[in-house]
Amino acid sequence: MAGIIYFAQKCFLNPYSIGIILVYCIRIFAVTICILFFQGCYLLKQGFYIIRYNSKAQSIDKMLGNSHISQNTKDFLLLVKEIRSYAFDSLGLIENDNYTRYVEIDKDYLVDVVSASDELAFNQHTWCYPFFGCFPYKGYFERKDAEKQASKLSRKGLDTYIGRVDAFSTLGFFKDPIYSFMEEYSVFGIASLIFHEQTHATVFLKNRIQFNEELATFIGTEGALRFIRMKYGDGSDAYRNAILAIEDSDTYMMLMRRLYKRLAKLYKSNVPDDKKREEKQKIIQNCKNEIMEKYNQFFKTDLYSAIGKAQINNAVLAIRMTYTLDLDIYYELYELYDRDLKKMMDFFKTLEKCRNDPKEIIRAKLKE
Repeated sequence: MAGIIYFAQKCFLNPYSIGIILVYCIRIFAVTICILFFQGCYLLKQGFYIIRYNSKAQSIDKMLGNSHISQNTKDFLLLVKEIRSYAFDSLGLIENDNYTRYVEIDKDYLVDVVSASDELAFNQHTWCYPFFGCFPYKGYFERKDAEKQASKLSRKGLDTYIGRVDAFSTLGFFKDPIYSFMEEYSVFGIASLIFHEQTHATVFLKNRIQFNEELATFIGTEGALRFIRMKYGDGSDAYRNAILAIEDSDTYMMLMRRLYKRLAKLYKSNVPDDKKREEKQKIIQNCKNEIMEKYNQFFKTDLYSAIGKAQINNAVLAIRMTYTLDLDIYYELYELYDRDLKKMMDFFKTLEKCRNDPKEIIRAKLKE
């Protein structure tokens, strides 16, 4: 659910794949591979931003020794160090140099990510790359480039969505940094983000995007909740606020899954396409109206108070399901492992070389 919390704050996509593709191309095959295998200068341009940001990165340890940084920044950097240690020691995530550096940036998010789906089906548009497989999103460091891509797909009759993303994992090709805008995050927000991305750095299965994102979402949320309870106690405001945010995110995703199923049923029906388009808009609008009319019955915080104005289409719903459709099986496995996240991660690490659907392996284990 970490990704869901990100949606409440920004928008919860986490396109670690973009960083993998960009960095691998730049460091191993350079410009030649860009030209031969990829789309024009896309990777070259996005890779430029990765290199630029990394060149600006400052060591957190050195910054903490600087008496001129503000107390707020110092507290934030110390918190990041605590979260990193917890990720390695208590969650069993890979220990590397991620989040040991800080980048000052003049934006309040990192990249814009485009996703798309068929207008009358939940078939996601994908972008495929050598070595890494296919992905249902594509990221841009400049908003205008994302808008250009989305416009191109819209002209093909696809539903499109542009989401703001706060971070992605490069899976060890670079030392992933912390960005200055993250200082405004809650403790739960920054902990869940780091745990989510570090999960990607620990376990990554090619062409298993839904599994990768669901696992990171689960570990991000539960890991952050455990960290807050350890640091502040379960009677603290930080813990209570995290619980409320998680409960609201659960409610939001329940409503989105319900909407997703209603639309999927419509798309599979024998209704003419023109009628389907009309009914589609009615179903989406009725969902929004119901949520806004009963908002206080559904939610305990104001995190989703703007949903009445939010864009909802097939692209939005499909990408939400990528992160959350089968989260229940991870919580069942959590109970099977006596709520021990480190033992769970040991199990997930064994799936890295398997060729079968990892979620089917999980389901089989739950039946044992």
